[in-house]
Amino acid sequence: MFKYSKNSFFGRLKLSKKFLLMYIFGVILPLVITDVFLLRSIYEAELKNQYYYRETAIDAYSNYFENLLNYDTTVASSIDLNNTLNTFMNRLYEKPSDYYKSYIDTISNSFFSTLTDYNRDRIVIYVDNKSMINGNYFHHLSDANDERWYQEFIASGDNLGVYAYYDYEPVVRTMDQKRFIYVRRMTNTKTPVEKIVTIEHRSWRITEELADIPVNCTMFVCCGDYLVYPSQDSFNDYQKLMEKIANEPYVTVRQVPMFGNTFTIYAVTENLTVTEVMKNNIPVTLLLFVVTLIIPILLMKLLEKSITERITVLGKAFGEGGNEILQPIKEIKGSDEISNLMHNYNRIVEINNELTQTIYKDKLREQEIDIARKNAELLALQSQINPHFLFNALESIRMHSILKGETETAEMVQRLAVMQRQNVEWHEDAVTIEEEEEFIDAYLQLQSYRFGDRISFDIDISEDCKRILIPKLTLVTFVENACVHGIESKSSQGWIFVRVYNSDDQVVIEVEDTGDGMDEEEAELLQQRMNNVTIDTIKKAKHVGILNACLRIKMMFKDKARFSIESEKGIGMSVIIMIPSDMITKA
Repeated sequence: MFKYSKNSFFGRLKLSKKFLLMYIFGVILPLVITDVFLLRSIYEAELKNQYYYRETAIDAYSNYFENLLNYDTTVASSIDLNNTLNTFMNRLYEKPSDYYKSYIDTISNSFFSTLTDYNRDRIVIYVDNKSMINGNYFHHLSDANDERWYQEFIASGDNLGVYAYYDYEPVVRTMDQKRFIYVRRMTNTKTPVEKIVTIEHRSWRITEELADIPVNCTMFVCCGDYLVYPSQDSFNDYQKLMEKIANEPYVTVRQVPMFGNTFTIYAVTENLTVTEVMKNNIPVTLLLFVVTLIIPILLMKLLEKSITERITVLGKAFGEGGNEILQPIKEIKGSDEISNLMHNYNRIVEINNELTQTIYKDKLREQEIDIARKNAELLALQSQINPHFLFNALESIRMHSILKGETETAEMVQRLAVMQRQNVEWHEDAVTIEEEEEFIDAYLQLQSYRFGDRISFDIDISEDCKRILIPKLTLVTFVENACVHGIESKSSQGWIFVRVYNSDDQVVIEVEDTGDGMDEEEAELLQQRMNNVTIDTIKKAKHVGILNACLRIKMMFKDKARFSIESEKGIGMSVIIMIPSDMITKA
């Protein structure tokens, strides 16, 4: 294992030299190797893209011819299946006028004339019927004897054929010498009259429509040794095309069968070298240069300066500590480990110069005293609740005795016993909401003796909330406040509602009364005090009972509980307590 010592090679090197070595071997070389692989990946990706472009272009051209011939097949089938046309062509005519009249009727009453646009393609039916007269759409079958397509079609013995060639001596002199013709034998009707339908497409139409197909490469379409596309290209000679393609390294060739003939589609992309890839990706090349050279050099210099300067300052500070009194570093830059070391150095100076050890012990003792004081104050707050509730309960009994005599005293004492039993058991401050519900019910029953028909109440606690633990005598504090400050000041009948339920990942506790309520400003002030209550604020504030309950709830639920007040003067008031579900503990 490598053992480092101050006399080793690295031990003698200055920090700047170490950074330089780390930069060369830890940054430059890995990045150069990475760039080589990255450029190679880009090159291979370009090759794949070019292959994809060629395949996609061939697919598009193949689909074009397939759609063109499917259209021709549909048109030819419609003609073949048309009984009117077949009857017209099978009939023998005695006089030319008979033929002409039948021709006019047939063309006018059929869809035949709508199938062709003479400027784009030409439909001709060759019929072995000597009584017919040659015209735009119909010719004697003998007229096709000298046609190249007819000779190849008859020799093949097929019923369908597609032919593309250059006709040096066309039979019809006006016909385009660049021929692309679809041929189909009409076999729908069993008659001795032989009929062949041909659909011939103009070469310029095919050239224009193929040129409109978006491709990223150069395309050629051949039928045998005839160059179908591009008809206007300088490579319209098949031999020259073969010589060009032979010298191109990136060519895709596909043989496409078309009704007894085979068309060859060539897709050619440019020669691709690493230099060409870099030229085609100049932004990426520049980005690699900046990322792998310029930025790392600048960052390394900044890092070196940031580290060496502060280490020098720290070393100088330690060097000045020979006189037992260390001087703190006045200016500390940064927030990294070195700056933390400098801060720690200053703390050591402070500890050494101010005898912090003794001060620390004094502070610890003060903290223990403060904690004990706060605990004592909390116990005192808890003990204050006992006489508070006992006074209100005894006051209810007193008022009842004055108004109605002693007949129901036993029942009132029973209610008081329930309250007193809960009130005196302070060895456990937490109770379930179900236990608190019993106390609330007892308290409100006692209040009903006092207020008579002026008070009604309803307690609605969800079953899944009854086992939740809360500080003892907290909910009843809000209920008591609703009675004393809400119902007592109102001469008409009032209601008190207590609800506990789950809502959106929190437990909601509502205490609502239909008493006199508070104005908006007073309610907002009380809500702020409830949410920000401390032991010190309780000593100086009114509403001690409510603030006491709020403080104990906040302490039990680690300050996560929140309080809200909704109040309207003369209508009533609602106190809402919201506790996150993840802070809840159940018995």
